[in-house]
Amino acid sequence: MRHPRLHSRSMDASDTDDRARDVQLAVLRRLGPSERVRLAAEMSEDIRRIAFEAEQRRHPELSAAEARQAVLDRVWGTDLAAAVRRTRAGR
Repeated sequence: MRHPRLHSRSMDASDTDDRARDVQLAVLRRLGPSERVRLAAEMSEDIRRIAFEAEQRRHPELSAAEARQAVLDRVWGTDLAAAVRRTRAGR
């Protein structure tokens, strides 16, 4: 079965030219399932790090824990982030 995200032109980044995108897709199609999961995990970790570093640059007065929490508030929404904080505090 073909994965729609690997074939959908509507999901493409506007700054990627067609030939470069075709090469990227060819490489992704050659990856096995475990390699795709590993790549996705690496990309996810990269974006978390980038978001955290950006928050620290925007608000240098925040501690590392506060900067991480600010990112979670933004990504998850304040209600969910607060619920997670409460649950973790009750461990």
